[in-house]
Amino acid sequence: MSWAMAAGGMNMLGGISGFVGNSKSAKSASAVAEYNAQITERNAKVFEQEAEQKILMGDVANVRNVQEFGRLMDSAQVAYNNSGVVSTSDTPLLVLLENARQADQDLAFTDYNTQVSAGQSREKATGLRLQSNITRMEGAAKARAYQMKAYQSLISGAQGAAGAMRFS
Repeated sequence: MSWAMAAGGMNMLGGISGFVGNSKSAKSASAVAEYNAQITERNAKVFEQEAEQKILMGDVANVRNVQEFGRLMDSAQVAYNNSGVVSTSDTPLLVLLENARQADQDLAFTDYNTQVSAGQSREKATGLRLQSNITRMEGAAKARAYQMKAYQSLISGAQGAAGAMRFS
């Protein structure tokens, strides 16, 4: 066997080795990107669940506030009745109506704040889902780059082998 043939064989072996290594790197890049994207999507689901929890807790708070307001109105009614004041006329009626207006306003504020907070959690979830898409695209780009390097290694090895064989 001549040195040229041995050099050609080594060049070909190096090209094949580079091809195999870069092909494995391409698969790894895709797998890592998919894994990271799945983690990000899981985190997005957590934020979606958080948003739903905030809405539920806001609804519970509003129910409690309505119950508390009902007790307050009942107490005011009893106090007016015990004092001999007619609660459905003049100042007592205005006080009860103002209490009702403030209670409605408090419920509206609670609902608004709940919706804003839930919306923020949903926005975080959307951002994470977009990030998972970007992660997948980056992984695909890295995989393509490694695959190109794999073919370049194979071609380079074949060129080196052909060049070494020319001198035999």
